[in-house]
Amino acid sequence: MNLLEKATKILHNHSLCDYCLGRQFSNLATGTTNRRRGITIKEFLTMNTATPVENENFSFLQILSKSGGTLAKNTLKKKENIPEETKSCYICRDTLEFTDNMVDIVVPNLKDIEFQTLLIGTILPKEFFEREKKLKEEFDVLQTEFLKQEFNRIIGKKISERLPVTTDFKSPEIVIEVAPISSKFEMRIKSLYISGRYLKYLRTIPQTRWPCNKCKGRGCDVCNGTGKRYQESVEELIEFETIRTTNSTKGVLHGAGREDIDALMLGNGRPFVFEVVSPRIRTIDLDKLQDDINRYTKGKIEVKNFRWSSIDELRDLKGSAETTVKKYRAKVLFDETIDNETVSEIENYFVNKEIDQRTPQRVVHRRADKIRKKTVFSVECSRLSENEIETIITCDGGCYVKELISGDEDRTIPNISKVAGIKAICKELDVLEVRKDIEEK
Repeated sequence: MNLLEKATKILHNHSLCDYCLGRQFSNLATGTTNRRRGITIKEFLTMNTATPVENENFSFLQILSKSGGTLAKNTLKKKENIPEETKSCYICRDTLEFTDNMVDIVVPNLKDIEFQTLLIGTILPKEFFEREKKLKEEFDVLQTEFLKQEFNRIIGKKISERLPVTTDFKSPEIVIEVAPISSKFEMRIKSLYISGRYLKYLRTIPQTRWPCNKCKGRGCDVCNGTGKRYQESVEELIEFETIRTTNSTKGVLHGAGREDIDALMLGNGRPFVFEVVSPRIRTIDLDKLQDDINRYTKGKIEVKNFRWSSIDELRDLKGSAETTVKKYRAKVLFDETIDNETVSEIENYFVNKEIDQRTPQRVVHRRADKIRKKTVFSVECSRLSENEIETIITCDGGCYVKELISGDEDRTIPNISKVAGIKAICKELDVLEVRKDIEEK
């Protein structure tokens, strides 16, 4: 069956708009649109019908006219004075003919957003696809383009005609999902990613938001209605100026590991990628943003080395957090006096020493209870008093230093308490360095 025979048979059974008729033969010719293809097929079928209009052709001209065939409609009006009458498209119910309405709704919501690329997605009723599938099977249509593709392309093109933007299938700055039937849409703005390092100068702020334990963020008498256990975090301190600068909804801090709330982050700082969620402004001066953040957070945290990053770098950062090497300064308090010989024994014992760490009791409620193997590369000691020393500990990322000192009821083996033969605790902890490997300086 050739194209005209198949098109005639389809239209005898189902009314199709120009778009949906053209889509059934979309791979048969290039350099045109499905709508133009559908119009051409209907015009050719009209011209192929005998003229003047005879009885045997009258019904098919009516079919073409009701399917939106302009030439057929004009022919009938001229020769038979037939009143205009149309049927809605069997597949799309004529929604493809009225995409301008959807574009009129979407475009005003884009005008205050800075973006250059977009991607359109379409939500359609299930019955649209069921009817299209039925038509394909009934008439053995093989060259068709999917209905969603047509919607996406048409709406994307019309938006691009009104705004200076282009379609990007790989990494669009905005994804717009339209629902033509309900005339609604959802918009997702691509996050911005900023790489840097942070230093933390207070022992009272966590790395990220910490919801109230009682109300889980809803607000209660314990948290004074804030929904937060700690009123500030490194994440929120960086977020404040970032939201103001980018007109975004929020910021998310992704760090290369994390320090305890009561630990300082010193040295060259902890690497992080900061995700700016739904930014309406994308062109910003990172140096100025960094300065603004440091002014706002003075005495609490400091950020440095700002540069543009990506989702791929974020994944690499999170994946490598456990394989970094970290240096800590820990003040260790013993229950009894510790002599110099024992201090030297600690230093000599922990040289490239592999330890087994079972998840500490203090975090086992939120982390898998398992044994992790870590390496302690060195422990350098200096005396502070008869029962207190300061240690510089270099070890694998992910090593729990407080438990390396105390032993955590032998959940960490070996540990400093066991080597010294005296019970010890970590009195104070600072992170001095976070690096990729033992040789990196």
